[in-house]
Amino acid sequence: MHKWVTTIALAALIAGCGDKAATSDPTPAPRATGLEGYSKGVRDYYVSLAPAPPDDEHAAIEAEYHQPPKPAEAPLGGTITLTGTNIGVRLRATVKRVEPVGDHTAVQLALENTGITVYEGPLREATLTHEDDGWVAVDPRAHAECSNGLDQETVRIDVGETLDGCLLFPQTDGEPTRLQLALEIVPAAAGGIWNLR
Repeated sequence: MHKWVTTIALAALIAGCGDKAATSDPTPAPRATGLEGYSKGVRDYYVSLAPAPPDDEHAAIEAEYHQPPKPAEAPLGGTITLTGTNIGVRLRATVKRVEPVGDHTAVQLALENTGITVYEGPLREATLTHEDDGWVAVDPRAHAECSNGLDQETVRIDVGETLDGCLLFPQTDGEPTRLQLALEIVPAAAGGIWNLR
C-alpha cells in the first residue's frame, strides 16, 4: 500500500511539473540592438546583429565587417561607410552630385576602400527614388564616360585605394530625391541612404 501511494504521489508530481513547463513562457529570443533610426530594410537584414563574444577574435572580426551603414543616412555630399557580405570588405562612399547624362541619371560617387581586403564585386545594389516615390534600379546595360569602371560586372578597388565614377539609372520625369546603395549582394534596401534634396 505504501509503495502504491508513493507511486501515485510521484506521478502527480511529474504531471504537475509537466503542466508548469507547458504553460511557462519560452525565453524570448535575443533582439538586435543599435538599429534605431535605420530604415525597415536595414533592420530586417541586420536583425540577427549581435555583439561578438569578447574572447573570440574571429567572431569579432566577422562582426566588425557585418555592420549596418554608418551613419544610416547622409545628405548629398555626405559619406556613409558600407560593409559587404565578405569579411574585410568596407568602403566609404560619398555621393558627389546627380546629373543627367544622355537618357540616364548619373550619380557620381567617390569610393574609398578602408577594409582589409580587395573589393572585387558588383556595384548593382542601388536604387534611385523620385519625387513621386517611384524608384528605379541601376541600369546594368548603360555605359558612360563618367562610369570609370563602375558600370562593369566586377568593380575592383584595392585596399587603401579610391575610385570615382558614376552609376547610371534610367531617367524619369520626377526629380531624384534619394539614393540607396549597398555592396556585393547586400540588398539595396539594406544599404545607406543619401537624401539628395
